[in-house]
Amino acid sequence: MRVKLQYSVELDEVPEIVAELIEDESSHLNHCGHMIQDVCDALRKEEPNMGFILKKIDKVRQTLGTLDSRLNEMEGLLSGYDNAVNPPPQAVPPAPIPPQQQKTEPQVTPSGKVDPETGVYNYERPYAVPEESEE
Repeated sequence: MRVKLQYSVELDEVPEIVAELIEDESSHLNHCGHMIQDVCDALRKEEPNMGFILKKIDKVRQTLGTLDSRLNEMEGLLSGYDNAVNPPPQAVPPAPIPPQQQKTEPQVTPSGKVDPETGVYNYERPYAVPEESEE
């Protein structure tokens, strides 16, 4: 089970502490390299022990997964440190957009004449749709 540990250090100590944590993890990476070499040597034997090989490969994968997780944590620590030391500039709020003129929908009169307010002509079709004829 993984648990999170937390402790405080001075801001200027963060890079050194993170460097020490990363160095500790590099020893795990070196160990993975040795285990991979053991796997390769075992595979080259006349009758390779597959149980041994599979266990070693699984152990390498688990160790690399843990290493990835720790490096992700170190990246987060350094990102927070960078934001504390070099705060991002304050964003200037955009200028307010002037309200747009309200557009009125043209009013079409039912009589088919031009609406005096909008100047829109109500066009009525000069033809009618023929009704179905019985043949």
